[in-house]
Amino acid sequence: MTQAAASARTHPALLPYALASASLCATGFAGASLAGEARAALFGAGAAAVAAFCALPALAAGAPHGTNGILTGFLVGFFARMVAVAAGLVLSGARGAAALAYALSFFALYALTQAVEVAYVWGSSRRRRAGA
Repeated sequence: MTQAAASARTHPALLPYALASASLCATGFAGASLAGEARAALFGAGAAAVAAFCALPALAAGAPHGTNGILTGFLVGFFARMVAVAAGLVLSGARGAAALAYALSFFALYALTQAVEVAYVWGSSRRRRAGA
């Protein structure tokens, strides 16, 4: 058995998790457009979406390497989000209530997409434990 075949059997397909993350991002954009400070909230949702689309593939790339790879994937995702939250806030120019709308939008979407990443890792570890 080749390593690629073994790897494919022990890791869940990324596509369902990527689609779940993308649908959460779309829902986040829809919710942000209804906010009182819509411009800042949309910037927050956009920054969180960009970071999420960096974080999930990084996690998927690290998963075949065991615990250290998963931790590295989460670290890359954390740093992507750290840069995105700061860059998005500066680019939006939000102040006062707008900055609060930005932060709420960013961190709400962050929490949801992080849950998708945790589900990906959980699915990966369940398959490994089952010996698939």
